[in-house]
Amino acid sequence: MNKVLATPLASAYRKVSQRHFLCYSFLLIGAILFTLTMSPAFGQTEAQDLAVVINALTHPDLGITASLSIIDLMEPNERRAIDNEVLYFSNEVLQRRRAVGLAIRGHLAYIPTFNLPITGAESNGDSIFIVNLEDREIVGEIPIQEGSTPQQIIFINDEKLYVTCAAAHEVHVVDIPNRSVTKVITGFFNKPTGITLLNGKAYVSNPAWEWDPEARMTTYYQSTVTVIDTATDTVLESIPVPTNAGQILNDGESTVIVKSTGNYNDITGYLVLIDAVTDEIAETIKLGFTPGSAALNSEKQLFMQGSWRNPGLLIYDIVARDWIRDEDRTIANFSNDADAPIGGGLTFAPNGHLYITQPDWGGGGQDYVRVMDVMDASLLKTYRAGPGASILAFAEVIPRREDINNDGIVNMSDLVIAARFFGDRGVGIVADVNGDEVVNILDLVLIGQAL
Repeated sequence: MNKVLATPLASAYRKVSQRHFLCYSFLLIGAILFTLTMSPAFGQTEAQDLAVVINALTHPDLGITASLSIIDLMEPNERRAIDNEVLYFSNEVLQRRRAVGLAIRGHLAYIPTFNLPITGAESNGDSIFIVNLEDREIVGEIPIQEGSTPQQIIFINDEKLYVTCAAAHEVHVVDIPNRSVTKVITGFFNKPTGITLLNGKAYVSNPAWEWDPEARMTTYYQSTVTVIDTATDTVLESIPVPTNAGQILNDGESTVIVKSTGNYNDITGYLVLIDAVTDEIAETIKLGFTPGSAALNSEKQLFMQGSWRNPGLLIYDIVARDWIRDEDRTIANFSNDADAPIGGGLTFAPNGHLYITQPDWGGGGQDYVRVMDVMDASLLKTYRAGPGASILAFAEVIPRREDINNDGIVNMSDLVIAARFFGDRGVGIVADVNGDEVVNILDLVLIGQAL
């Protein structure tokens, strides 16, 4: 063959061969990805079902400060199941640090806190602590403007959360990945406390009270529910509701439920049902007493603590708009243990059981979390919790090394970060998801599988 012709032919052959090699390589990688992704056993880890409890009592004289306890719901032994006071929110009990809220996202718990000075000055150290529930340690802190007294949190999406700030009369918008406040919504709030999210709107309860330290009395103004468009962070409207609106929740479809407690004297409590489509009040139910905490189950039945005179459980059917158990027919006792108190905070577990926190605000150590089967009002379990055990939420913690940036979720950000380490070898590389001391395609597959 002519040498002049043979050289370009050989070059062309090499190029074709390289292209074929690349194609086969991509096909091979694709096959590996498909095989691993389709394999149900690949990358599986054991999940932990937990109840997270905020022990909210701060008592400088007794050396007690707010803390966190964790209950392993998969452990049948009640004593071994609970790890009490696994961490504290302050190393100085004289700070009187308050932990007043709890929201869980993935394996991270977000807890609004602030220091309440004994002198009655403005709060300081206002922040949201971020707790890794798998490692049981504080892994971050989101600073909130001092004097704001952050209250309750709601996650808007993967990037954004709202926190109500009672003393500042504001709602702060937080960038979750950057752990910073990016916007402040103001001008429409009066002591904002509760918050719930439904159909792209946040509903904020405004108790609208003011404490006069000289007169030693509380003045109550017009309570409202403020509606926020979460896409634009703008206020849509304010809905007047009865005195001292606090707890607010929703049925997951079209109804927002507001509990007003009254003034603890001559004005009694109400339940208010708001149509989340029109943002108009659909029903107002006068209670005739000061209600305690409330929780909604999957059947849209609202369980609520009665008055101090009649502290049993009432049940209101949100769909039927009628009482299943009114104040004259409360669940006054556990069916199998009438000596165990029912009064306390209420939270429904994913399996339908009702968890009741019973805090001992005197610091006597008689703090419990009790579990009720609501089908027959029987007592299933009793856990002895930490001082002031009052706030409870549930978490399914799946060990996830795929969460490279430890923000509580696995998303494209983790994949991008891992790609920067591609090919690195060694011990303890953050992107070495499977722990084989090399960052390769297998690690990227694990992250992709968790998206």
